[in-house]
Amino acid sequence: MLFITAVMNYTGETATCIVEKIKKGDKQLKEKFIKDYIPFILNTISGFCSYKTSDLKSSDEYSIGLMAFDEAIERFDISRSKSFLKFAEMVIKKRMIDYYRKVSSIDKKEIPFSSFYSRGEKELEKKLNMYDAGQETSKYELIWELKDFSEKLESFGLSITKLPNYVPKHRDSKQMCVGIAKKIIENKDILNKLKTKKYIQMKELSKIIDVHPKTVERNRAFIICLCIILEGDYENFKEYLNKVF
Repeated sequence: MLFITAVMNYTGETATCIVEKIKKGDKQLKEKFIKDYIPFILNTISGFCSYKTSDLKSSDEYSIGLMAFDEAIERFDISRSKSFLKFAEMVIKKRMIDYYRKVSSIDKKEIPFSSFYSRGEKELEKKLNMYDAGQETSKYELIWELKDFSEKLESFGLSITKLPNYVPKHRDSKQMCVGIAKKIIENKDILNKLKTKKYIQMKELSKIIDVHPKTVERNRAFIICLCIILEGDYENFKEYLNKVF
């Protein structure tokens, strides 16, 4: 799909983190960010247009989408929402609706907004005004998280495709691993060793947990997965862990 291009060619940072850097004054990063997220913009506006994908860039809708994306960057406030792309999608859709309303008034034609956004204009505007990203998981943010998580797993010799094999079968074992991972995250020395040397410092870890080293080693892969998630910028993964554990 269109947005895959941006996902595969960027640094692995989430869009939310990048926007935070931009808002601190990195104008060059802003230009690159908008350019790299053109596939995201095209994908968002494509639901409003009857054009072929190849013709979208020459349309008025494309210009509106670019301006709306820039507006979203300027208006985004991480204290009110954790997902920039969810917010950007809402801003783009709202601006598209505004545009079609204007065109409709000029051409004296009725445009069925419900065909553009199934939940209706009022709900979209309410969401935008409340600045509430809602409960829907953003597929764009999730793809970023999966890509970055996969790369970090590979640095430990692990694979995201084998993730189900790493997870203990019993709930109490899973909870035990979460507890161990949290202890590792809290200990800077053990965490740094894990990140740089790619191994769990068992001698030091044994001082702060009451778990046999063989048990830790048996669950090593899952514990590393949890450490990566808990220490990183993985809001969707963390939300899932909080619900499950």
